[in-house]
Amino acid sequence: MSGSEPRRGVFPVIINLPPGDSLAESLHEALAAKGATLSLDSVRAAIDRGDAGLIDERRAYVHRPVPDEVDIDLPVIVDNERLIIVDKPAGIAATPRGAFVARSVLVQARRRFGDDVVCAHRLDRATAGLMLLIREPAVRGHYQTLFERRRVEKTYQFIAPLRVIPPIYSSRLEQRGATVSEVPGEPNAVTEFRLIEARGEWGRYEARPLTGQMHQIRAHAAALRVPIRGDTLYGSHGGFPERIDLLALGLEFTDPVDGSPVVARSRRTLSFPTD
Repeated sequence: MSGSEPRRGVFPVIINLPPGDSLAESLHEALAAKGATLSLDSVRAAIDRGDAGLIDERRAYVHRPVPDEVDIDLPVIVDNERLIIVDKPAGIAATPRGAFVARSVLVQARRRFGDDVVCAHRLDRATAGLMLLIREPAVRGHYQTLFERRRVEKTYQFIAPLRVIPPIYSSRLEQRGATVSEVPGEPNAVTEFRLIEARGEWGRYEARPLTGQMHQIRAHAAALRVPIRGDTLYGSHGGFPERIDLLALGLEFTDPVDGSPVVARSRRTLSFPTD
């Protein structure tokens, strides 16, 4: 195994090198330009350990320290030679980002199924439920295109205050930093809603996004005055440390390779508040 290959599902960072008298000096300068505070001796030690090295005369690889070196159980709902559908717990990122490296679906799946695995789509870290992963690089584009062309039927459930809401809601959403906001203009986000159970002041709702905008269900639920329980980004009530009461319950599509139906349903459930 070469030093530039992934380690336990985590790929190294590729760094463009400036001119320098040695690899250590060039790499130290490049890392400093990106805000890293490593000393030159630390860079030399990383090279000696094999944690950093040359790819070619202009590029180097660097294996980041992984602070959350843990293994997370990912229940598998569907598994065949081309794809895997896992049942993600809330609080786990879809892909490595910031401090969440090993605590991500992608890294955990690569450790279990191999380094060729990629995500066909993503879920918010706070959302639990189904994620589609692709095993085979040669066909990954076929599955990713399903989502781009809205050929995957996605069903969600969420817990929110009990209220009468319309069966379909549309608006124009624009991303603003880490959230989205409704703005005037032609709608680019459409969601179907259905109240499926009521208990006291709370309701269990079903949501089917007909488009794929960021945070679409969360933003539309808040706009309808049924903010998802625990969602501090779009709701005013108290949140949970790492989750909201939103579950990616179902995925259905026709396999683009062999034409077979793929139907998956999460084994997770959402509970009504008891207080």
